[in-house]
Amino acid sequence: MKTYLLLILLIGQLVRTEANCDSIQWEQKTSLNDSIHSNKEQVGSKQKWIIASLIAQQTASLYLEYNWWWKNNYHPFVMRSDGGFGNYSLGLDKVGHFYTSYMYSNLLYELMKWGDFRESTSEWVSVVLPFAWALSIEIGDGFSSFEFSPQDLLANSLGIGYAVLQRKVPYLQHFNYKFSYFPHAHYLNNNFNGWSLTSDYDGHIYWLTADINGLLPKNAKKYWPKYINLGLGYGINNFAAVIHHGGPNTVVQREFMLGLDLNLNRIPIKNKTMKTIVKMADYIHLPMPGFKKTNQETWKFNGLLLN
Repeated sequence: MKTYLLLILLIGQLVRTEANCDSIQWEQKTSLNDSIHSNKEQVGSKQKWIIASLIAQQTASLYLEYNWWWKNNYHPFVMRSDGGFGNYSLGLDKVGHFYTSYMYSNLLYELMKWGDFRESTSEWVSVVLPFAWALSIEIGDGFSSFEFSPQDLLANSLGIGYAVLQRKVPYLQHFNYKFSYFPHAHYLNNNFNGWSLTSDYDGHIYWLTADINGLLPKNAKKYWPKYINLGLGYGINNFAAVIHHGGPNTVVQREFMLGLDLNLNRIPIKNKTMKTIVKMADYIHLPMPGFKKTNQETWKFNGLLLN
């Protein structure tokens, strides 16, 4: 908690610095009048709203993490390798760590830009805050039965790194990571008893999507709709069965998906707030038709790829 409060205070200091610099520059360029004061107050209120929201979000996040994983679960600090892509979830948790930090970094960047923060401030916050959040989780795990996982922290760091690279290298913006979720039948049939989003791995699909229209040469773009991407998804099957039922013949299985994806960023929107909201929503993969392959089975068509 101290880490988060320190970060928020640093953000606040940056906001005050920006406001002072902007005020000086503005006074040098034009005289102050009522309309100018009104506009500056609006910008300042957005920045204050963002800082308050970040404090609330980080506090709520820590509270939920404590109750889900750490409450009554204290142990001496332990660091352990959990096997990476050969672990209990066949690496789905690692893909989840990558996506979560990638998405969080981008959402923070979009939020800071919407609030008229400077580019350098937006970049700084979108890197430091997600990393501090990921590190605090691993430290908390280190003092519990979950244990500190270097691979988890590496996956988080790579997700943040890819988010930064996308903002620096325009070509990479054609390849985005998305997440889709639909509750597994075990939890639906048991009134969500024992359910949590982070444990229902059967319901997770992580997608790497490609903007085909954007990748095509100019004279070929007319042959592919700009609102449709192609996505390659990764998930697992039988996780709930292994956890809740067991049995020597029940094993976790890898699943791969190939399907369509909606490109919400191509929707023409002029309003700054709505454009930011749509950008944030585009990190979620909406149900679309596609093909699924489980382990050694053949590819099977699904009208909607849910889980």
